[in-house]
Amino acid sequence: MQESYELETIEQLRAIADILRVRIIDLLQEHPMTVTQLGDTLDMTPAKVHYHVRELERVGLLRLVETREKGGILEKYYQPIAKDISVSKNLFLTAPPDESLATTSAWLDQMKDGFQRAFRIALEQKDEQPDLGLGFSHIYVTTEEQKELFKQIAELLKKYENRRAPDGEKAMVVALVSYPQETPPPEHAWPDVVPAPTENNWIVGVAHFKRDQLEKILADGKRLAIHVTGICQFAHDISPDLAERAVEYIHLIGKLEASAAVREVLMKKRT
Repeated sequence: MQESYELETIEQLRAIADILRVRIIDLLQEHPMTVTQLGDTLDMTPAKVHYHVRELERVGLLRLVETREKGGILEKYYQPIAKDISVSKNLFLTAPPDESLATTSAWLDQMKDGFQRAFRIALEQKDEQPDLGLGFSHIYVTTEEQKELFKQIAELLKKYENRRAPDGEKAMVVALVSYPQETPPPEHAWPDVVPAPTENNWIVGVAHFKRDQLEKILADGKRLAIHVTGICQFAHDISPDLAERAVEYIHLIGKLEASAAVREVLMKKRT
């Protein structure tokens, strides 16, 4: 197994844009395993694991390194091409932009969908201490400091990457995303704004509530039951009285952006 390998093709990039396949590669970096052994470790059927192993082998990211005959059955042991697999900067520069964006979208969609499923289960089960975490931070670093920060975080996580079998241990997905903070577009042009819900539902991302939306809610004889994971924004022209009358309750994991007076009202409605 090589020490390091950089993805060379967009096909390899598409193949690895899957959380399960990354997990398979991580497990095989510890030692070669068969599809059956991987299935036992992942608590999945060998047939499902075999499909992903076959795809990773097809694009050259996994290799068949050993075969053994056991009870008349040929066991195949696989291993990654390298200990460290990364994406070449040139690959992003030379690949069509839509291909690169589609790959990163697939990654983000899997993380979002996985978090939402866990969040929904926690809400349905009324779990007061769910095993969920979501945070936002603004930091000021140089490019070199950013690289060092990611390295330090990776080192911290290594301790927990292998099963240790203490009571209560469970598999968790941890994602780390960073990008340059730019001046936000005008309020009306937010690309990720989600319309204010008119029924009890769940939103992941940015939920922006405007005065006319809240007034319409009241005119329709309704009140808002808000569940937001991310950023919950209330326009600055919303009065405390309007927020009081239009919002039934708010369940928020993330950041609340509102005037001080409206914030005070909403904090009393937070569940």
